[in-house]
Amino acid sequence: MNILIADDEMSMRYDLKFAVERVAPFDDNVFFFAQDYDSAVEQIKSNKINIAFLDINMPGKTGLELAQAIKSYDSDINIIMVTAYREYALDALRLYVSAYLLKPVDDNELREALLNLRKPVGDTRNDTKKLFVQCFGNFEVLVNDRAIKFSRQKAKELFAYLVCLRGTSATRGEICANLFEEINESKSYEHLKKAVQSLKKDLSKYYAEDVLVHRRNAYSVNTNLISCDYYDYLDRKPGAEKLYRGEFIKQYSWAEVYVYHLENY
Repeated sequence: MNILIADDEMSMRYDLKFAVERVAPFDDNVFFFAQDYDSAVEQIKSNKINIAFLDINMPGKTGLELAQAIKSYDSDINIIMVTAYREYALDALRLYVSAYLLKPVDDNELREALLNLRKPVGDTRNDTKKLFVQCFGNFEVLVNDRAIKFSRQKAKELFAYLVCLRGTSATRGEICANLFEEINESKSYEHLKKAVQSLKKDLSKYYAEDVLVHRRNAYSVNTNLISCDYYDYLDRKPGAEKLYRGEFIKQYSWAEVYVYHLENY
């Protein structure tokens, strides 16, 4: 999302930026800043803005006047008013803004505001992203050329394991035997549960939760939502024969069996 923060105080601009990053931690957030009416209008004209956070009390023209200007320029921009004063709420709501937040901004209220925008940003929550998965060399997962940040290493390893199965399901027992072999059975299931929960949360941040398929006590990936160098190599797509250079998912020891297969493919 492209986010404009207009406030005459630099500290407030960055406090709000950090708050947005806490409650909406997506790699594709891009921030633009303005300290007054004129610089905000310039940012609006120069960039495609999805959300504009506007302080009401700024030097010169107010945030309410800025909101009116933004509405006339691009009615699809979500406007969230941010102020230390309650008395402007009615005037702001008459402009059909998405939210009215009081300083200091509360994380929960900010999260609710972002979840209930008047204009869903490109309806991205209804669009499942297609992931690019790199298996040759180190295992990495990318969305729009940016690597996904996994909150747990075991969540990343679990996803790597399922990618290698190319849509075939793996039972809990099979996964635990390969990924948690050093842990006793009862505890390994608990570790797997945490890894699955973490993986779901990580994928949902990038609107890619449908990639993970869970049926009864088995897991797999939807290969239709994945572009993968390993898949291309096995399918003998033009140019894919040059992709493999002797290294396959170097981080995980269980992947060594795939190297043997690739060497004799």
